[in-house]
Amino acid sequence: MFCMGDLTLILWAQQFTSPALTAFFSAITSIGSLEFYLFAIPVIYWLMDKHFGFRFAVFFIFSAYINSGVKHVFATERPARELRLVEQEGYAFPSGHAQGSTAFWGFLALRLKTPLAWAGAALMILLVSLSRIYLGVHWPIDILGGLAIGILLLIAYSQLAKVDLAKIPIRNWMLVSLLVALVLYLLHPTGDGPMTVGFLLGALIGYPLELRYVAFRENASLVQNILKMALGLLVLFLLRIALKPLVSWLPPGIDYVVRYGFIGLWASLGAPFVFTKLGLFKKTITAVTTH
Repeated sequence: MFCMGDLTLILWAQQFTSPALTAFFSAITSIGSLEFYLFAIPVIYWLMDKHFGFRFAVFFIFSAYINSGVKHVFATERPARELRLVEQEGYAFPSGHAQGSTAFWGFLALRLKTPLAWAGAALMILLVSLSRIYLGVHWPIDILGGLAIGILLLIAYSQLAKVDLAKIPIRNWMLVSLLVALVLYLLHPTGDGPMTVGFLLGALIGYPLELRYVAFRENASLVQNILKMALGLLVLFLLRIALKPLVSWLPPGIDYVVRYGFIGLWASLGAPFVFTKLGLFKKTITAVTTH
């Protein structure tokens, strides 16, 4: 459903259509895709702060799950194909790009807490949102819905962020993780639901195991960080491709849970284990005293 004002705004934006502008907004919309975030968040986990990275991953994946679920509840059609400057399938409301960019860049700004971070977040959210209107794949109400849900989730997270995850016994953690994944899958076994549930489950299992048995250090030199990012993303990319045919015999939905579960496990546990074994961290120099 849409009103004439929605269509008018799309037509107004597209009056400025040019190859250069279309290429620009296509690049911006790619930065706002779920795939981009699934690669970006592990890098934060590996290079910046694993504790922050884990919370970031859980928050963002849950946001993506909520978005997919709400889309299937409303089942709103996208603008007519004649208006679309890029191929885009699936339901329209709420915009996953608007919600995802709000969740991603807003979460980073909450962590950094600087005027520059907030300004950068606002700019990225605005550009991603505008790209969806210009490219003709969303109604304005879709954008507003995505922004609203993203902001509400950020507010909710700010109230829950004080929970000390380290105090939860690992056995209880595992049981709760499996239960949460099962409930989420049963509630939304279609769309992006299985993918988000799988990645979430992999991260929930891998994180406490990494803390107990690996304890990798994020602090590394520039060269070491480049090597970590290159190796980690290469394996993540290869897993995403190689696991697809290997799990194709599983029931639809379950195959995505298993596939992205292993990807989440690699990001949270496998990669840190490999980085530690390869010595990709700054060594602590112990002072030697003489008597």
